[in-house]
Amino acid sequence: MTTTGTTAGTTTRPRAVRDPVRWPVPVAARRSMLTLHVVSTAAWLGLDVALGVLVFVPMANPALTAACYQVLPLLFWPVLTAGLLALLSGVGIGVMTRWGLVRHWWVAAKLVMNLLLLVLIALLLHPALTDAGEFGRALATGTPTTVEVPRIFMPPVVSTTVLLVATVLSVWKPKGRVSRRR
Repeated sequence: MTTTGTTAGTTTRPRAVRDPVRWPVPVAARRSMLTLHVVSTAAWLGLDVALGVLVFVPMANPALTAACYQVLPLLFWPVLTAGLLALLSGVGIGVMTRWGLVRHWWVAAKLVMNLLLLVLIALLLHPALTDAGEFGRALATGTPTTVEVPRIFMPPVVSTTVLLVATVLSVWKPKGRVSRRR
């Protein structure tokens, strides 16, 4: 083991040994990646709130159902893009910082939550939003439709809750590391 020096009888290991996964990057690059992560996650959360408003307003005022449902499909690509940006910037931060990707359980949990939400967006939310748009257009024109009214109140509730939990984990950074099995 190589030591960089002794301080009061203790030895320290060089950073490369302590943090074998961390890439040495300039502070400006780390801050830029963190800014992108915070902005993309905030955008994702805001889009989920907008999705929730468009889903819950027709429950309170049925006259707005057609308008709200016609707008819903427009949110798919922005939500997916914000989620992908949050994932990519989060992976970048994990690689660039001491937290790592799966070194601490809270970072690993955020990674799993992000991946799970992206899969749900792609597989479940997209068809539901498409059906909602068709239903809204049919309702607005007064034409009969065979499309069933989609029940899409769960996606904004689940996604917003998961994103808020991820935010709490990011702020509090609970102690605990993922155990390594050798």
